[in-house]
Amino acid sequence: MTQPENQTEPEEAGPLWKRLLLNPYVTVSFAMFCWATTTVVVRYVRDDAPPMALSFWRLVFAFLILLPITYPRIRRQIVLVKENWKTLALLAMLLWFGGNALLFLSLQYTIAINAAVINSVEPVIIVFLAWLLFRDQFTGRQALGAALSLGGVLVLIAAGSIDRLLKLDFNLGDIIVFVAYIAWGFYAVLIRKLPREMDSLVVVTLLLGFGIPMLLGPYLVESFYFRAMPFNAQNFGTIAYLGIFSGAISMVAWNYGIKTMGPIRASQFLHLIPAFTVVLAIMLLDETLQGYHFAGIVLIAIGIFLASRAPK
Repeated sequence: MTQPENQTEPEEAGPLWKRLLLNPYVTVSFAMFCWATTTVVVRYVRDDAPPMALSFWRLVFAFLILLPITYPRIRRQIVLVKENWKTLALLAMLLWFGGNALLFLSLQYTIAINAAVINSVEPVIIVFLAWLLFRDQFTGRQALGAALSLGGVLVLIAAGSIDRLLKLDFNLGDIIVFVAYIAWGFYAVLIRKLPREMDSLVVVTLLLGFGIPMLLGPYLVESFYFRAMPFNAQNFGTIAYLGIFSGAISMVAWNYGIKTMGPIRASQFLHLIPAFTVVLAIMLLDETLQGYHFAGIVLIAIGIFLASRAPK
């Protein structure tokens, strides 16, 4: 979340646990690990926990955790909240329905490694959208990088088959996950429209609050017309984990990292998500890396390298 770029370093004094807790590199890395485990966990429980139910109850759980903490801050900033509620609602739709619910849905059809590698193209998507919407500088080298990264995504979606690519015979899950990351890219770019003086905890809590009614409809449709989620120990534990770690704590850690390091430095940590996810998927889901995965990774890595270079 791109809050004020207040690039201050954490204090070095205090016990080791406190220094680690306040170290932005540690907190942001932990957030990336939490988001990587989200992909693996949702893929693991896909047969027992429907995607919209997981998405909805995750938001409810995280919102109930944060609201008692942030309510006094919300009251102090109520004027800012009223002035920016439309932007908050749009961001919540892009983040929770587009970026998360669609990701959960995609994991019904594609493996976690595919989702992780496609996630690698996220920085390039953000660079392109920032140019498209706000005319941030976008060089020819960055355009080439974006094209190469997109080519890497197409290699993954087509599973390395030119024939499959020409016939548009794609894995539905790979297409959905790519759309999810485009939505997340819009969210990452448009969040700059919020005033910098808005408290980051207030923003996270309000985004969760706006997201709950947005996901209620898809959750009810899924429950009544497709399949309902049984509230057993496994699913309750999954909701609790997603709500606490990949919802509340990771969002707060991400905000803290951006406020201390700045969004440009913090965004480079997004590359840890696919790295963590691939390792976890191989260890816990018995997934395997195929030749086309390596081809897609190479193209995406080259594209990211080119697209992330500062314009001259």
